Amino acid sequence: MALTFPLSLAAFQDAINVATAPFRLQRFEEMSGLGSGQFLTDELAPPLWSASVRLNAAFHDDGLEIQALLDTLDGSLHSFLFYDPRTAFPRLDPNGALLAGAAPVVLSIEADNKSMRLGGLPAGYQLSRGDMLAFEYGANPARRTLHRLSEPVVADAQGETAPFEVRPHFGPGAAAGGAVELIKPAAFMRIVPDSLSVSEADDFGTVAISFSVLQRLHP
Repeated sequence: MALTFPLSLAAFQDAINVATAPFRLQRFEEMSGLGSGQFLTDELAPPLWSASVRLNAAFHDDGLEIQALLDTLDGSLHSFLFYDPRTAFPRLDPNGALLAGAAPVVLSIEADNKSMRLGGLPAGYQLSRGDMLAFEYGANPARRTLHRLSEPVVADAQGETAPFEVRPHFGPGAAAGGAVELIKPAAFMRIVPDSLSVSEADDFGTVAISFSVLQRLHP
């Protein structure tokens, strides 16, 4: 059966046995020093999420199966969905049980382009600083954006939040009204060229596999 890109979480991340993949914002900035001893900085492009991914040690045959799946990405040509294992669930809802049956949505994106409101949450639902969320917007192509909460927020009795800040800032075209992922919030990612490493089998017959990933806003 032909693969469909971007690969889903079930088709990729859930199949490769990730040990660690801490997300961080990779910023594209330049700095210029001044004769006064001060310095100036400028942002050349919006920041993107990146991660150094390490898989759990795999026995030889399992390692080959993972390598075969990685090969289907044709290096850095194809995308896949990927989330930070540390933020698979909101901190105060560690298995997502409190969100069961809820349908969170983006109520608004504020004028400062870094704050938003959510609706469709259970009454009193709490999100913590450091939780992550993702949503899609636009069409042809659809874009997917991933954000980390900069401050905690609590839903009111109607399941709506006050405005709260996130990072990074929202990109052009980001709009309210769409569904929000709070469980396994994922970004489109591609493998960074030449970052894949596969070790020789050790004395126990296991191999170590690692690679780096970088976000794409659309597949």
